[in-house]
Amino acid sequence: MAKLIFNSTEKSNFILNMKTHEYQKFLLRILLGLAVLTPLFSLPLEFAKLYSVPGMAIAIIGVLAMVFVLIGFMKKVTPKTLFLPAGLLGGMAVWSLISAWNSYFYNVSVFGADGRSEGVLSVIFYGCLFLLGAQLGKASNQQKLLNGLLWMGLAECAWGLLQALPIGMLSYYKDLEPLLVFRTFLPSGLTGSPIFLAILLNLLTLPAMLGAAFAEEKKQRIFYTICTGVFVLFSVKTQCLIGLAAPAAALLGLLIYGIVKHGGKRLAVSAVTAVLAFAVGLGWVYVSPSMNGTLDRMSGMETLHENGIVLYDAGIMWKDSSYRLEVSGYYVPDAAECRNGTFDAADLGETYGFFWRNTASVMGKYPIVGTGPDNLVYPQMYQSHKISANANTFDRCYNYYLHLGATMGVPVLVMFAVLMGWVLVRGAKGCKGSTWLTAGIFGAVVLYLLMMVIGTSAVTVAPFFWMLAGCAAGGAGEKE
Repeated sequence: MAKLIFNSTEKSNFILNMKTHEYQKFLLRILLGLAVLTPLFSLPLEFAKLYSVPGMAIAIIGVLAMVFVLIGFMKKVTPKTLFLPAGLLGGMAVWSLISAWNSYFYNVSVFGADGRSEGVLSVIFYGCLFLLGAQLGKASNQQKLLNGLLWMGLAECAWGLLQALPIGMLSYYKDLEPLLVFRTFLPSGLTGSPIFLAILLNLLTLPAMLGAAFAEEKKQRIFYTICTGVFVLFSVKTQCLIGLAAPAAALLGLLIYGIVKHGGKRLAVSAVTAVLAFAVGLGWVYVSPSMNGTLDRMSGMETLHENGIVLYDAGIMWKDSSYRLEVSGYYVPDAAECRNGTFDAADLGETYGFFWRNTASVMGKYPIVGTGPDNLVYPQMYQSHKISANANTFDRCYNYYLHLGATMGVPVLVMFAVLMGWVLVRGAKGCKGSTWLTAGIFGAVVLYLLMMVIGTSAVTVAPFFWMLAGCAAGGAGEKE
């Protein structure tokens, strides 16, 4: 007899009578669905200020994820090993709601700021994506998920190519007004920022590198090799610190794994592809000023920008927040009224130090419940109720750990640290004697956590980290 649910008179095939492998197929489709919807729903914001649209993708898929997480517990197919992370994720969600209740703006904390969409609901949705990724089961499901994300990454780079060429393509990063530098043509894909694009591409680069060296099928190795070269090339062209540092870290991970596994010629091909792509990317960056006709007006006069390797982190950060989304004040290099202080945006040390110093100060004032999710900008406002009138304010600290502690409190930061510690332990154990796929996913999670020291969460990128973190915690998956 088929099982019934809620005392219904009909067979409940969809839920209680669903086979485990059928359940896992649904999970895979949900996760892949987000890889399709996220860039599609981000597209309108490239042409008009429709701030709420990108967050609709995570809202739609997040609700489906919540339903299937509940189904997993109801059917008792969720492994008991996931009870601990589920408890931690639940604790983070509850505490983020407490933080929202004590926040500057409750609605912003629940739904997230316009264009950011990382409020309480995102905490819940990310947790559900994690649990779905951890229950994919077969290694083939994990590989299908990875391949889907790689195709998404290639699509982002294709759009980024149109943005990086001086052909008149609409792009927020054609100019960097915060630095008074124009005709820069930085690629951001459909992630919203060159820094976000660099984070996304490097989340996927190490699995692609390992697949290029160790995948069994030749056509798969060719696909992964193409992804490796394209991702490294466009990561460098974003002209931010992560875009340069993370590919080098991924290459180091490839060499360590390859030497341990005696990769041979295929390892050399993957490594050489990455190195050549990095070199070509640096060359592209070097000649971009002359190719684009880049203009510098910082001195008060319009001058042609000389060729060279330049990183634009600060310009990207304030272009994203103040000019693109209007969720922070403008960058002003010498404004005496800036309570947060001033700094030289051309100096990376000063730029990141400015973010970290001021965010640590906010966290010191609100250590228990924080300012509320997506409310970091409000305690910095002192001159006007209009956000843009408060110079040098920011809504994102480019250190995710400080940002988490400042916005949702130290308890959430501690729970996140415990959860990631559990993931790393589980993932490291799963890598012993396993395939390149498991090592690649685990390496992607490690690299993302390292990038977050100078990076930040974004609704167009973070969901894919959470699902891969779930896969890493789930280990090598079931045997075929």
